[in-house]
Amino acid sequence: MKRIIILISCVLGAWGHAQTTLPSIQRFTTTSRGLSVNSRKGTLIEKKISNVGRFKNLNIQKIVTKDVSDNSPETLLGIMYEYETFDEISKKTLTIDKNELEKLIQALQIMEQKENEKTNQEIKYKFVTMSNIEFGSVYREKLSSWLHYIKIPSNHFNQNVLDFNKDELKELIAILKKAEQEL
Repeated sequence: MKRIIILISCVLGAWGHAQTTLPSIQRFTTTSRGLSVNSRKGTLIEKKISNVGRFKNLNIQKIVTKDVSDNSPETLLGIMYEYETFDEISKKTLTIDKNELEKLIQALQIMEQKENEKTNQEIKYKFVTMSNIEFGSVYREKLSSWLHYIKIPSNHFNQNVLDFNKDELKELIAILKKAEQEL
């Protein structure tokens, strides 16, 4: 009888402990860019920004951050834009690393090639970066034309969408190629 009572109390004790102990969730986010500037604590960071070009209301920038303690530089492409809500105007810069920039340029060149091909149905293309910037093209069958767009996340409630034509697509590709050479 004692053994049964001890066994039941051990089971109830373990069950009670399991109910009160919260599981620990560890979230590890890895990116190809390594640490962001905000996550580097206790070191002096030097940041240099140089403008590469301007596309619509986007400012395309070369961003070089350097950890002064070990002189390790990191070069990124920055896309800075302004957005406005009812009560504030903000600026935000989203980054793209060199490997992702190369893939983006290839995707935009494919979109440019597809625009020259004849089609009679609605087709959509999109490329989403790690910073959630969406580049895409849509063929509108009713209008018999292509619409190119960039969808930039601005906040939880809305997104900025920039649409542009074939000539502006060529201009965007040229700016991004220039930025790739500078990175």
